[in-house]
Amino acid sequence: MNFINGLHCNDIRGDIYAGITAGVVALPLALAFGVPSGVGPVAGHYGASFVGLFGALRLGQFISCQSV
Repeated sequence: MNFINGLHCNDIRGDIYAGITAGVVALPLALAFGVPSGVGPVAGHYGASFVGLFGALRLGQFISCQSV
């Protein structure tokens, strides 16, 4: 089943694992960057959430693969 050109139902499990892995790595890093910058860990969390949401909405990997 195709959702969008080139995206298949078979890829969902890998996409979910990739999202969880990226979150496990990015969230603590974002919290750690917020503290020394002086804005606090909450601002780092908001920054990471916004960037992650923006990347997900833009279909980051799909768009990147199409531009090569």
